[in-house]
Amino acid sequence: MPRYVDLHNHFLFDVDDGPLLIEDSITMLQQAVKNGITDAVATPHQYEDDQLGDFQERQDMILRHFNELKKRVEEEALPIELHLGSELYFTSEIVNAGDVPYYTINDNKKYALIEFSLNWHPEGYKEVFYELIQNGITPILAHPERYAYFWEMAEDIIDLVKMGAFLQINAGSLLGYQGVQARFVSEMLLKEGLAHIICSDAHRPRRVMGFNMIRAVETYKVKYPDQDIDKLISDYPLKVVQGEVFEIDDEPCYRFNLDKQYKKWRRYYFFHNMLGIGKRKKRIKRKKRY
Repeated sequence: MPRYVDLHNHFLFDVDDGPLLIEDSITMLQQAVKNGITDAVATPHQYEDDQLGDFQERQDMILRHFNELKKRVEEEALPIELHLGSELYFTSEIVNAGDVPYYTINDNKKYALIEFSLNWHPEGYKEVFYELIQNGITPILAHPERYAYFWEMAEDIIDLVKMGAFLQINAGSLLGYQGVQARFVSEMLLKEGLAHIICSDAHRPRRVMGFNMIRAVETYKVKYPDQDIDKLISDYPLKVVQGEVFEIDDEPCYRFNLDKQYKKWRRYYFFHNMLGIGKRKKRIKRKKRY
């Protein structure tokens, strides 16, 4: 039986914007099991203050809550294996990811999940990613399809992959739960072989997008039958959890017309386009005048 690994979610209680109570964490993990997930990595947010300040107290709290939840999972005999990592908000301080407990996935000093601001284009990330790679840590860029400035950094995305970084897209984006523009970009990355890992990015129970990784994969296997999409929720994330090396196409090229794709993307009119929280604007039908 294959192992389906959710490498990015926030099921750990009372540490960030995920669930507040341990009971909600258990509910989330029950949902994960119901949706076929065998391994789940808690990736609590690590913001700028967490990277600059005395991180030990916060990391101790995260580890304490994780161990408490893991014990509850064992008591309830839930068939899911838990792992611990972080989602690092991009700053220049993430070059020290290997020095901070569980800033890397499973504290293996091999892979670090990194997110950019959803709305503000960061600076200096290519240099920071390069330094991480030189230190033996592979950056995994979280949900690039959700960044409002994606087209400003599209060529840099290719450079990051050539450098050795991986791209992670959200299952909710592929299924349209985070807006049609995020769906467009995530499908484009998937189709062009630039998506390496699919995750849930689940934050709480009773949220519609939830743990829909397998559903997203099954949907796109039908659309792209020649692609091995299963590896994006099984083989690749499992190797990340285990701290193993795996090969991707590190010389990707544009097989799509950037200008043409951008024009398609712009056809969708949203007040909060990439966040998927706006409403579609009505197009005004122009009357033909003679």
